[in-house]
Amino acid sequence: MSTLWDRTLAELQQSLPSQDYAAWIACLRASEPGGGERDAGEPGIGETGAGENPGDLTVEAPSVFHRNWVRTHYFDQIQATIRTVAGRPVPLSLAVNTDVRTVAVPDAPRPLRVPSRAPNPYAEGLKFDSFVVGSCNELAYLACQAAADAPGQQYNPLFIHGGVGLGKTHLLHAVANAVRTRFRSYRVLAIGAEFFLSEMVRAVRRQQMETFHERFRRVDILLVDDVQFIAGKERTQEEFLHTFNSLCGAGKQIVVTSDKPPAAIPRLEGGLRSRFEGGMIAEVSKPDLDTRRRILESKASASGMELPSDVTTFLAERIQALSVRELEGTLTRLRAMGALSDRPIDLALARSAVGALYPVPRIRASAERVESVVGSALNIEPRQIVSSERTARIVFARQVAMYFMKKLLGMSLSAIGERYGRDHTTVLHAVRAIDARRRCDPEVRRLVVMLEEKL
Repeated sequence: MSTLWDRTLAELQQSLPSQDYAAWIACLRASEPGGGERDAGEPGIGETGAGENPGDLTVEAPSVFHRNWVRTHYFDQIQATIRTVAGRPVPLSLAVNTDVRTVAVPDAPRPLRVPSRAPNPYAEGLKFDSFVVGSCNELAYLACQAAADAPGQQYNPLFIHGGVGLGKTHLLHAVANAVRTRFRSYRVLAIGAEFFLSEMVRAVRRQQMETFHERFRRVDILLVDDVQFIAGKERTQEEFLHTFNSLCGAGKQIVVTSDKPPAAIPRLEGGLRSRFEGGMIAEVSKPDLDTRRRILESKASASGMELPSDVTTFLAERIQALSVRELEGTLTRLRAMGALSDRPIDLALARSAVGALYPVPRIRASAERVESVVGSALNIEPRQIVSSERTARIVFARQVAMYFMKKLLGMSLSAIGERYGRDHTTVLHAVRAIDARRRCDPEVRRLVVMLEEKL
């Protein structure tokens, strides 16, 4: 049982604030059942009283007051941690060490603490089922799911890049939370790159680099957000590279995020760039129209806000959001205006809420404009798009135009087919072909996003 308690202490040290752990937990000691003055009023897990069973774990505190404080403030967390470490319920009782009433605390530097659990409720709420998937992020989403399903076996390392507020951090913590749920014995560490930097600096100053190495290299899955922050910091990059090599060599999963792909991060050490590029790289980009609509619906539902469908459509079309946070901010503004003016959330209120921030585009899309914009981007005359020519570049441009007429203008398949002298099945094939290509081909995806913005 002492080994079980030692492992439990290691987990508690990483999940509790350092001052709490040092003051109330570090001095607790495991003993044989009945070895101390047991707290009979605190039953263990199971039907028998704590400490009466050879399989029970009895933990001794240095005083009655100390035992009672632990029982009131930490008992549930200790019990849950023991269950996680042991992989089964273990009855726990708290006792008082009748031989030792005081505990000497050595005058030593405080140990480095690296949290292994999500640091706040916000991170704990970032899960796959609350992530809105669209063409702008589908590849990254699927890669993260695969990494969470089989850590270290595929897509290792996994490198997610994209602009601010597009969901990189959400995906990172979704992986962490999924692994914690599916593989309860795994040691999961989700941190920002700045935390790695600050902990390394602290370790250097305290001459605790061995402790630093042991903390960061004993995890089963390491997730690092905003890794671009360590670029240009030679010693930090060197330490991160050694940590990377140690974990990957042991088959441990690594997931990192950045605002840029590895090749575009200035002053990134060559060894790190090479290792990032040797894994799976996935991009999250600006949400398209359909994704914006579903994000608005999801965020409104999560906050208990009733958003009429015409309002959702209006906001999604009007707000060419560069990030998910921009959409969240619009909903907050809309809710506040409704509450302060005691008005229902309707289309009129939505127009008032976004009118000044997002003015109406001067040019509205039409079939002719779609053909003009697509033709200009692909260096093709609009008349060629509506012609019967079947060269590959003309066919592709025609399919792109059909795609936007269906997705952006809402034209029926028959109406689009009539415009091009083709039946609706041909149009449906074109729309599906472009939709599929934008999902798997970054160049096509960028083209579609660029054209949508122009339209």
